[in-house]
Amino acid sequence: MDYFFIDIDGTITDNNPEKKYQEEKLVLGNPIFGVIRDVMVEEGWCPEEAKREIEEYANKVIWWDYPDILAEFNLPIEKTWERIYNWHNEYKIVYKDTVKLIKKLYKRGKNLFIVSNNPIVGCLLNLKVAGLGDITGSKYFKRILGANILRGQKHQIELWKRAIAQIGVEPNKIVNIGDNIKEDGEIPLKIGLKKCFIIRRNQVEEEKDNLVVLKNPIFILKYI
Repeated sequence: MDYFFIDIDGTITDNNPEKKYQEEKLVLGNPIFGVIRDVMVEEGWCPEEAKREIEEYANKVIWWDYPDILAEFNLPIEKTWERIYNWHNEYKIVYKDTVKLIKKLYKRGKNLFIVSNNPIVGCLLNLKVAGLGDITGSKYFKRILGANILRGQKHQIELWKRAIAQIGVEPNKIVNIGDNIKEDGEIPLKIGLKKCFIIRRNQVEEEKDNLVVLKNPIFILKYI
């Protein structure tokens, strides 16, 4: 096992269950859009107009990423990023066992790739809070395959086909690590991935064919 796709949400980081972001601050259901909207208001926009402009831009530019929005509305770069970093530090938790696994895989010379429903910089923001990178990149991952590169979401077979094409090896050489049995297990197995590990910390461990459900991601090392 030399090639690994690794999920972000629910696998490396997650929303803090003890600190919920106010629902009224969301824009298109996205808290980071809410943070950007707040900065726009501080820069002189009225709240309704700022919200509407973000929504219109995101609906127009389907495969947007966060830097696109900062540039589109001429927002102060350092100030806005600082607010976004602060949000992640306050409202995200990090699964340290998965971080430990990633560092061990990296040290063993494995080829690691992020595959996520987030856009690329959205992935990097989560890796930053986990201590695995920053918005310029990550030494641990050869590629960050976000939704804006793969042009889809992980419940779609087409996304996985494009992810495989991006790294240039046959699917039977790739292992996936995630937390969603369907999106990170059943669907990628349909197109021939070698094995899928699903981290479910409160679920009974089981192994069926090439789908392995486990509580502790470190146990993945036993299979390598």
